Amino acid sequence: MLEAPLSAADGASAGTGGVSSSGGGKFEFEDGGAYCGGWQDGKAHGYGVCTGPRGQGEFAGEWTHGYETTGTYTWPNGALSVL
Repeated sequence: MLEAPLSAADGASAGTGGVSSSGGGKFEFEDGGAYCGGWQDGKAHGYGVCTGPRGQGEFAGEWTHGYETTGTYTWPNGALSVL
């Protein structure tokens, strides 16, 4: 789980993507991870999928102001955790 909100502004110097302050879009992190989904005020908001570096693991579900709220983690070994 993220300890800080997922924000386009926070990672703007460390990634690329077509992210608007509100709406939807994809943001790719320098480490190979990515977030694709809804945004509001420059933070992940609504439904979205965030993948780990090199595609290892992912969280798919609802985000509120940059934080995961409900959804499913798929860990690199294939195990699932529900939030």
